[in-house]
Amino acid sequence: MAAILFFVAILGLLVAGRTQAQAADYGSKPLFSFQLWQLGLALALPLVCAAAIPMIAKVIAVAATASAFAFSVFRARHAHDPDDLYF
Repeated sequence: MAAILFFVAILGLLVAGRTQAQAADYGSKPLFSFQLWQLGLALALPLVCAAAIPMIAKVIAVAATASAFAFSVFRARHAHDPDDLYF
């Protein structure tokens, strides 16, 4: 069960990174673009999944991680360029 939760959270990290990379307006677009806190969550999640804590705590940790990544995807998709306001 913990492996499935970890897999779902890592997929969320990849989706968030790819969406942020597509939203970025760089000269050459990277494949993924991560923020430091997202990488910290991705590194802390295996520790939580491997820890000897109740399953409900693991589910809550994965749900919190997934919601944080979903918020990142939402922010990246709805990012507005200030130049778009004055056309």
